[in-house]
Amino acid sequence: MLSCDTLVALGCVTSSGKNLFAKNSDRPLQESQPLVFFPAAKHPIGETLHCTHIDIPEAPQTYALIASKPYWMWGCEIGVNEKGVVIGNEAEDSCLPTDAAEGLLGMDLVRLALERGASAYEAMHVITSLLEQWGQNANAHVSAEYRYDNSYIIADAAEAWILETAGRRWVAKRVTDFSAISNCYSITNEYDEASDDIISFARENRLLAPDAPFDFAQAYTRIVLRQQRAVPRYRMLLSLLSRQRGVLSRESVVSILRNHFEGDLLAPRYSAGESLFASVCMHAMTEKDSKTAASLIVTWHDVLGIQCRHCFSNPCTSVYVPIYFTGYLPKSFQQADGKFSSDSAWWVMERLQIAISADYARFAPIVRQALDALESKFSADAKTTEDQAIALLLDNKKADANAILNALMDRCANELLVVANAQFEQIRNALQNDGGLYGNRAAFIRTFCQNTGIDFIDS
Repeated sequence: MLSCDTLVALGCVTSSGKNLFAKNSDRPLQESQPLVFFPAAKHPIGETLHCTHIDIPEAPQTYALIASKPYWMWGCEIGVNEKGVVIGNEAEDSCLPTDAAEGLLGMDLVRLALERGASAYEAMHVITSLLEQWGQNANAHVSAEYRYDNSYIIADAAEAWILETAGRRWVAKRVTDFSAISNCYSITNEYDEASDDIISFARENRLLAPDAPFDFAQAYTRIVLRQQRAVPRYRMLLSLLSRQRGVLSRESVVSILRNHFEGDLLAPRYSAGESLFASVCMHAMTEKDSKTAASLIVTWHDVLGIQCRHCFSNPCTSVYVPIYFTGYLPKSFQQADGKFSSDSAWWVMERLQIAISADYARFAPIVRQALDALESKFSADAKTTEDQAIALLLDNKKADANAILNALMDRCANELLVVANAQFEQIRNALQNDGGLYGNRAAFIRTFCQNTGIDFIDS
């Protein structure tokens, strides 16, 4: 059961006065999600593009982008392009039947819009035009059959839009202060743009009573179990954002992305690693569950342009690393596939997460101290380096600015692996001294490690 959570806040409600975007990407267990850079490119007329499942015409020009993407698919879960457009999607369940022909993935549409859209508004209409032409019913699971509709938050430095789709139909709403989306439709009776027949289709197909006022979410939602998991997360996101109105910062967004309903009716009974409810920072309880695989925060700076903070695996057991749009990413960030690799940042952090989950209440506070220290160091180093880069950019020395930002990303990548590996070994040693795995997650962890090639604990 897949899920995600995405939020956006405009400058009128942030402490910096600049727009802010964030997403937790939740994906099937064991599916890695590297952070990849794709350069800009020009393509000859008539060239064909192979997306995850189907071929479509290629665009003459595609923009460069940074994308957090499941390793096996063409598309991406979250991304930001060289024009400063950022997009995240959510899986949705509409009551419309799927098309007979294979279509695009919602993640394909995210990447296509980033490659082809120079603004949030333009990117939104890249999605709607491709959606209407090709549909979106493709299988989105690496090892099972799972198809769904999609919602999106699409933002740039100037504005943000929510786009929600059902089959080949859609509605769009401009964000005026802050908003969030989860795996439940959020647009009801107020929207700014829509498919021409969005209301008439609903009435003709008895999704809406003849005299009932139109409500997109109510008319087009298919009532399934995921709604029980999505609506509480959606309401929690809005509540957390509302509490921070006017002072919302990157740091406060980090705490939102690490939320497990702490202090709420749905708070974990024992620990976040054993939560029975899908929280914003989501953990898997069974082999069929999904979990948070990656998280991205984006802000915009007048001189530096795009500023990102990205973490691999669950935010509560990981570190947000500074990322910049320089045309470069560390190698360890960009590599990951279906099995554990010690030179992959995603897999190293996922291995630490699964180790912590062996006894989350015991290990998470200890590891969090080390990770918080590292995250604070990254923040301080980023501030110093960004100030230096700004001075260089104002002096028209872009290559020099990019060089010091790249060096910072490399240092952070190396330090991340060192600290994560050390914390993993401490947990493994502690469990070995205790006689091995125990508790209600022991069998789950053994199976996970066997399936992914992680050498952890045998007993």
